[in-house]
Amino acid sequence: MAFESTSAGVAASIYLGLYTLYLLLAIHIVTHNGFKFIYRILLLFSLLRVGGQLCGVAFAVLGIEHLNWLIAYLVLTAEGYFSLIIAAFHFVIQSQIKQTGSSWLQNKRGTRKKRKWYRPFNLSWSVLFHLILIPANAFIIGGGTMLTGLDPEKLSQEKSKIDTSKGLRTAGQVIFLIETSIVIVLSVYVYIKEKVRGHAIYLLFTASPFLLVRGIFGILSIYVDKMDYCQFANYNGAGLTSQFVAYEYCLATTMEFVTACFLISNYFLDKNSQVSETDSFNKIESEDSISKA
Repeated sequence: MAFESTSAGVAASIYLGLYTLYLLLAIHIVTHNGFKFIYRILLLFSLLRVGGQLCGVAFAVLGIEHLNWLIAYLVLTAEGYFSLIIAAFHFVIQSQIKQTGSSWLQNKRGTRKKRKWYRPFNLSWSVLFHLILIPANAFIIGGGTMLTGLDPEKLSQEKSKIDTSKGLRTAGQVIFLIETSIVIVLSVYVYIKEKVRGHAIYLLFTASPFLLVRGIFGILSIYVDKMDYCQFANYNGAGLTSQFVAYEYCLATTMEFVTACFLISNYFLDKNSQVSETDSFNKIESEDSISKA
């Protein structure tokens, strides 16, 4: 299989392989550990990213005339980021539940009657968090897909449509970045104020810088010319320039992959923790039996 754009093709192929392995791991975890929400979200993330990388490979093979494949790749990438934000938020909730048995970010049945003026319809903070992400997601999808069918050589002639697309994508990416920041602030808050500990919160701390860089890049890629796919200067006769590919894969694809790897490793740490607890319990039981004998 020959690539029209070698740099884009190689990068897309490498990450297609990595995300395929991640997808297989996520499927294994979900099938062996049940459909827990966090791992279902990470499974969704891997499906989106594999789909995105397939689009990236297709664009590298078919060339600049098939810009729709690039747009599909970028939209699916944004969707992957969206799913990681949700997963990170639920890491905070699960950390609270594991230590205290509950989370104030989620409603309990006994508190539904206590309406607050700042929580319309008595929605939990978790529901509000998700509801805010929905329009952001729609803005990004709408802003990206409205450029499908454009001729890369005539981008300068579609200023009005491109400006509208930028506005929608900016609104979506800004909300994504704000929600990412909220997750980081919440994780720090529950760690300091509520003394929440455990490997889940530590993994979230480790993943947060990568998720934050991804969010910042999402905005920069709209306005920094060398990162913007709407700039004709970022294309050559074969496809995307190597510089654009480097920005995209270092600041978006890699950041998401590293974040996702930290988050999914929680499964193995949980498993080791359960084994240690079982061993400790068996040891205590054994000692009690000996002492009674």
